Amino acid sequence: MRRADVLVLGGGAAGLAAGIAAARAGARVCLVEKLPRVGKRLLATGNGRCNLTNTGARAADYFGDGAFAECALSRFSPEEVRAFFREIGLESREEYGGRVFPRSNQAAAVVDALRLAFAEAGGETVADFAAIALEAQHGGFCARAGDGRAVWGKSVVCALGGMAAPALGGSDSGLKMMRALGHRLVSCAPALVQIKTPPEAVRALKGIRVEGQARAYVDGREAARAAGEILFADYGVSGPAVMQVSRPLSYALAEKRRAEIAVCAMPEEEPGFLRARRERLAGRSLEDFLTGLVPKRLGQVLLKNAGIAPLSRPAGSLSAGELSALEALLFEWRLPALGTAGYANAQVMAGGLDTRDFDPRTLQSRKVPGLFAAGEILNVDGGCGGYNLQWAWASGLLAGSEAAKRR
Repeated sequence: MRRADVLVLGGGAAGLAAGIAAARAGARVCLVEKLPRVGKRLLATGNGRCNLTNTGARAADYFGDGAFAECALSRFSPEEVRAFFREIGLESREEYGGRVFPRSNQAAAVVDALRLAFAEAGGETVADFAAIALEAQHGGFCARAGDGRAVWGKSVVCALGGMAAPALGGSDSGLKMMRALGHRLVSCAPALVQIKTPPEAVRALKGIRVEGQARAYVDGREAARAAGEILFADYGVSGPAVMQVSRPLSYALAEKRRAEIAVCAMPEEEPGFLRARRERLAGRSLEDFLTGLVPKRLGQVLLKNAGIAPLSRPAGSLSAGELSALEALLFEWRLPALGTAGYANAQVMAGGLDTRDFDPRTLQSRKVPGLFAAGEILNVDGGCGGYNLQWAWASGLLAGSEAAKRR
């Protein structure tokens, strides 16, 4: 049986950060990963570029228990995270909206930098180790794999993530292990995920992209809004703006509440803006009336949804009521949210381990001394733009450095 001062479960972002921090503090560290190599999910982030962090990330930007994240985010701020990566050989640069990417624009460079830094600090990696059980044993902790192998650590950092992206290693194994040790769980749901709508409403728009605003409604009340690109698919809507507002819809759907997603193609216009367009383009057919304002197919779908027909009519024939109905849809076209694309397509899991069971200053369990947690497995999640990786790095570095103290 392998023995270590610090046992790290999970070779994702939080686990690698924890392993490096613990090893650099002088601890003998063993990191176990169920896949053949560490960092597979990191390779897929940021469209293969890896959005490392966001320079504006603060505790108030997080969902779940954002206040709990304050200690880790303050101790390992975005600036500190960039300095950490610079120290291990990875340079970064800031882009739009505070997003930070590796200078090489390659997620593989991030994984390599972490892997090399961990090995250089003396850390040991055990791959193809799918941990299924964790138990207190002989003054430490023993993790067992399905094939019977076992590893032991004086302290342990659980960084097994959540259920998002199962093809990249996501599962509920960490949640199950921690619950078996007495930790509570906050209900989980897919977040940063695509939304399914009635297919007949959007099928003709497949592939259409529009810059605008997405809004989430739960029981008729606005729950979230975000500006950005909206992408239409044959099953519903996607794109950064939609994914940003998907969290409350995901929970509402799980609770059988009424959920709606609104596409706002022209949220910045003033009421009545279509009147001048009708006068300028009075002789143009309605089929092309909105062309140049929004994508042609979207314009035609909105005209039909406004009850305006036939589209061969001239724009000048639009009545005040028709113009008002069409304008309302350009401002906000609400669609029933029938579901999400699920954990298989979600970028992150909302919910997780109840943070009341952990000390925010160390991320050590209040129930099981010597047991720490980091990353997505805890009830902390953020939006698009580097926020979730910032939490992974910050919580991993904090948990790893604190776990090393117990050796």
